[in-house]
Amino acid sequence: MRQVKGGVDNKMNYLFDGLLLNVADALFEEMHGMEESRQLDEHFNITRALKVRGDVYQEEFLTLMNLSWVNLVKSKNYQALPDAPYDVVPILKSYSDRNINHYKVLLEEIRLRFAELVDTDVGFHPLLPGNIYLCFWHATEKLGINYSERLLLLPLFNRFVMDRFGQVLSIANQSLVEFGIKMRQLS
Repeated sequence: MRQVKGGVDNKMNYLFDGLLLNVADALFEEMHGMEESRQLDEHFNITRALKVRGDVYQEEFLTLMNLSWVNLVKSKNYQALPDAPYDVVPILKSYSDRNINHYKVLLEEIRLRFAELVDTDVGFHPLLPGNIYLCFWHATEKLGINYSERLLLLPLFNRFVMDRFGQVLSIANQSLVEFGIKMRQLS
C-alpha cells in the first residue's frame, strides 16, 4: 500500500506544481465578468497565498489524503473528512461525476484491487474523485484566503490537476498490478 500511495503522492505533487505555475494566468479567465477592483484584489490575494503558503496547503492535502488511505487500510468503508459546505457540495459533485464517468472502468478496476488488498468489499477508497476534490477543498483553508477566493480555485484545480487524473489512476493501478494484487471476484 505504501508504494501505491507514494506513487500517487508524487504524481499529485507534480500536478500541484503545474497548478501553481499556471494559476496567475488562468485565474483571470475564471474571474471574467467580475468587478475590476474585486478581480485585482482577489487575483493578488490568491497568487500571493499560493506563493507564500502553497507548500503548506499542498502538505495539508497530502495529510488529508492520508486519512483516506488509513481508512482503506483499516477496511473502513467511508469518507474520512467532513462534507464540504452545502453550497460547495454541488460544485464538487459536478466535477467529481465528470471524472467518475470518464474513468469508470479504471476506477472500478482499482476498487476491486483495493478490495482484494484489504480482503473486504470497498465502495469508498482514497482515489475516488469526490475524495480528491474534498481533500483539496479542505486543504485550501490553509491558504488564508476568503471563501469566494477558495471557490475560484476549484475550477483551476479541476483544470490543472483533475484533467490529468487518469495519470494518477494509471500509476496506482500499475503499482497494484506490479505487486500482484488481483481484482477481487464479485460474489
